[in-house]
Amino acid sequence: MGDGSDTPHRKALNSALRILARRDHSVAELAQKLTCRGYGEDIVQGVVAECQRLNYLDDERAARQIIDRMKRKGMGARRIRGELLRLGLEGEPAEALLRECVPAAEEQAMARRLSLKKWKTFAAEPDSQKKKLRLQRFLHYRGFSDSVILEMLKELRS
Repeated sequence: MGDGSDTPHRKALNSALRILARRDHSVAELAQKLTCRGYGEDIVQGVVAECQRLNYLDDERAARQIIDRMKRKGMGARRIRGELLRLGLEGEPAEALLRECVPAAEEQAMARRLSLKKWKTFAAEPDSQKKKLRLQRFLHYRGFSDSVILEMLKELRS
């Protein structure tokens, strides 16, 4: 009769492969997506294990892609950390990878570039205190630490 191509496991695996074809996902993210699609916990665990065995699913690779993408968008370490956490990539391995990929000096340089660019857009604002507050909010939203933000404001004063 059948070749087993319509079993729940096969359907879940096909779903996982379609999901992973778009971009890398974390183990937790893939498991959540499969669970939301109605697959049982045992099937989800089996499919996740199979995807890991086939090297289709790798948390470190997914984390590196997220970090690189967010760095290109000009996001700071705090914002990147939040995104990693949201996607189920947390703990010491994720922190170590974040420290490796976003060293403090690089984050500072990125904040400097963004600050100088954004400062030019505030040229029409006559109140320098308002300009500083706007820049502070902008950098905070982008995920830069308070110490980096203070350093940028000090540099702009001089």
